[in-house]
Amino acid sequence: MRALSILLGTSAAFDYKSISINAPRRIVTQDDIDAKFEEVDKPYALYPVDGPAEEGLCVLAEISLTAPNFSWKRDNYIVELLDDQAEPFAAVSTGICDAGVKVGDDTSFSFPVDIDMRAALLPEFGDLEQGTTCSCRVAVRRVVDKQLDYRTPDEKKAIIGDRMRARAVKDSEAVADALLQTAAQDALGPDWRALVARDESLDEDAVPAFLLKNCDVRWVDA
Repeated sequence: MRALSILLGTSAAFDYKSISINAPRRIVTQDDIDAKFEEVDKPYALYPVDGPAEEGLCVLAEISLTAPNFSWKRDNYIVELLDDQAEPFAAVSTGICDAGVKVGDDTSFSFPVDIDMRAALLPEFGDLEQGTTCSCRVAVRRVVDKQLDYRTPDEKKAIIGDRMRARAVKDSEAVADALLQTAAQDALGPDWRALVARDESLDEDAVPAFLLKNCDVRWVDA
């Protein structure tokens, strides 16, 4: 439920700078940071690579596999580019490396499901039938190098805390922005954006940020 109050001036024309809102602000606690650390901590770290995907690296990608009577799809999935892993990922790895994909690339290829692949399939892919062809689509989000992470827990938590606080600020400002826009529309009507832009010599796209900076935003810890 939004807490919103509009303070009107005594003049005939409404002063939109007198808009006042109560906006929730999330406080990130050490317990929040500790919980996120336990959720995401891994013994390795992923370091961005500028060049193409090649053997020994990893890709973070949206990946889908389709074959007769079979469909599998994952997003933000880490594929290690190694040819000595269980199937079908050895074949997927080979296809990605052959394509030489980079960040932002979208590639498709296919591979046969033969008797050797069937013997090496992970249980999750047991429905892939021998003698069929599996089509693979890979949309690359990141190409990364997977290395052991030697940072201490405290160093990792400091990074996690900074990211969580930055996200909390961004989310709080988004809520405040929505409340301010509603208040301005209630006070000035549907053309509120154009009216403020004209009065302040702004582009209309810059009006929400102007209101956030100049109106009375009262942060309420949530």
